[in-house]
Amino acid sequence: MVNKRRMLLPLREAYRYLNDTTNNAVEQYESSNPQVFREIDYFRKHYQLRPEMIVSYDRHALHCTYDPNLRITFDLNLRCRNDDLLLENGSSGEHFIDPNLVVLEVKVDDSVPLWLTRILQSLNCEQRGASKFCTSLEMLRGNQLPNGIVPEPVQLSGVQNEKILIGGI
Repeated sequence: MVNKRRMLLPLREAYRYLNDTTNNAVEQYESSNPQVFREIDYFRKHYQLRPEMIVSYDRHALHCTYDPNLRITFDLNLRCRNDDLLLENGSSGEHFIDPNLVVLEVKVDDSVPLWLTRILQSLNCEQRGASKFCTSLEMLRGNQLPNGIVPEPVQLSGVQNEKILIGGI
């Protein structure tokens, strides 16, 4: 299970934070949630993270009308780039998954409802863990992956030997 923590940060503040060499306290930046920002700042400093690439995709999100904890998303046109890291320059990039494929994600707090499980089984859907970030990183870096991450061959929609990184950094 993945729990995502979110905050709003104006783009100008994000660039100021990323370019800051004086290690200003996060309270010096305008954000919607200083606690989450402190956690991000700690993680960034601890792992010495820096901007690496932009991952873009088009998403269709569906929300269940009677169960607020059930969401289904369809991601398509998955692209990445590492030559231009300015967000305001758009979502261009190289496709890192076949443009004819769609990534379906089922997001639930507990378990997938039986009715949805039956539909997914009838469509021969398989549960897979995959990271858009790691798959993009593999494509852009080739065999130079960090921290001993290894690609795992998987089968997607009948396509053999599609390489997707399982896990994360």
